Amino acid sequence: MEILRRSPMLAVLASLAAGAGLYDKLGVWAFVVVVPVIFAGVMFLTYEREIPGQWRFFAFTMIFTLLCSWRMYAVISSPPAENVVFVAEEGTVTDVREWGRIYALTVETASRGKYAAFSHFADFMRGSRIKFDGATRAFRPKRNGRDFDEGRFWRGRNVNGIMSMYNAEELPGRFSMALMRHKLSRKLTIYTPERTSRYLRAAWVGERDKPLYEFHTKCGTVHLLAVSGFHVGVVMMLMMFYIGRKTLILTVILWAYIFLTGAAPSAMRAGLMIQIWLCAGIFGRKSEAVNSVACAGVILLMYSPFLFWDIGFRLSVISALTISAMIEAGYSWLMISPAVGLVTFPQVAYTFGGVPVVGVLLNLFAPMYFTFAFTIASFGAFMRLMNFPLSNYFMMTVEGIFILWEKIAGTFVDVMPYVLRWNYFTAWTGCGVLIFFVCRYLDLAPLRIAAVMSVVSFAAFAVFM
Repeated sequence: MEILRRSPMLAVLASLAAGAGLYDKLGVWAFVVVVPVIFAGVMFLTYEREIPGQWRFFAFTMIFTLLCSWRMYAVISSPPAENVVFVAEEGTVTDVREWGRIYALTVETASRGKYAAFSHFADFMRGSRIKFDGATRAFRPKRNGRDFDEGRFWRGRNVNGIMSMYNAEELPGRFSMALMRHKLSRKLTIYTPERTSRYLRAAWVGERDKPLYEFHTKCGTVHLLAVSGFHVGVVMMLMMFYIGRKTLILTVILWAYIFLTGAAPSAMRAGLMIQIWLCAGIFGRKSEAVNSVACAGVILLMYSPFLFWDIGFRLSVISALTISAMIEAGYSWLMISPAVGLVTFPQVAYTFGGVPVVGVLLNLFAPMYFTFAFTIASFGAFMRLMNFPLSNYFMMTVEGIFILWEKIAGTFVDVMPYVLRWNYFTAWTGCGVLIFFVCRYLDLAPLRIAAVMSVVSFAAFAVFM
């Protein structure tokens, strides 16, 4: 069982994902029957030669998978929080986001956990301490398969229910990460040029700028704005360049950055991957990138099983798996962008209605361009916030770097304004491509790869589509 030797957590992640995907159809049987069957199936599909002690390891990993499965079922099937009435309750606004034409606030209450509230005005900022009255309600159930699942969306963010809030008043502030994000966002808005401010607020504090996201959505490069492995990787690469591989210092910087940006699922996945790599170095062991991705995915699902239905979590994990498998298998970096585009196509096209064709071309050089742009912009912004002489002139040069990108990308979009809509063939191909690169990473024989691709891609397509 080659997968036991190189990436056992991949089998665990695959079986848990299959169980969660079939939960709506099979209920408890998805976790009691499907999870162990998929786990054993993945193991035996990758069986090529005997490995010493493999059956003991197989039994141990199966038990671990069943425990994870029980944890996921217990959380997913748990009833929603009871409705409560708040009177003069104190809480902290941890997030404020646009929600159509209104705003959604996430409030961490002092006694009952997090609740979401909606307002026509952004009355409070992130980090505000408030006192309020209110009443909560349960999440609305889905009406059909394509309907927005309010419960799974918010429970994936550890929100217990929806709250009607009134008589709210702001209290004197205390230090919190949310308040720190807000203050940093304001400083960037005031002291840096417009475009640079938008990009840095996305990279530094995870703030979503609607016009910027709409532009990058047309270009197929919106992933460069969501804090993910790209941003976390750039930060850690720069830190290692300056201080070397000092595990404790890097760990502090890593998690400080992730929580400063809001701890999005994609950033958490990247952080866990890097943390596993750092810890492996302490013990003198080689960390397999694919196994690290799978391990991070399993940890996040154990922390919040509802993340399985978060599109950002799914795209982050399957993109990272594809990139890791291709790098480990020795493929050229020129093939990574088209491959990732094809692998993520089923999820992106199904959720958002289509994928910009121009994105495949732009993503060949966009990561390198933005690695340079974010590094220079961050250096310049730091000088500007510290009020170094002539830093404002340097920031105008940085502004030109982002303007140049928008001109280049806009020209490509005008020349290639095509969108590839969801279709069965491309979606099926996307499923198969991911399986192919994972099999190549595991060094399976060609006939075995063909068999695994046929069986697993069909199963994945049936479960997730």
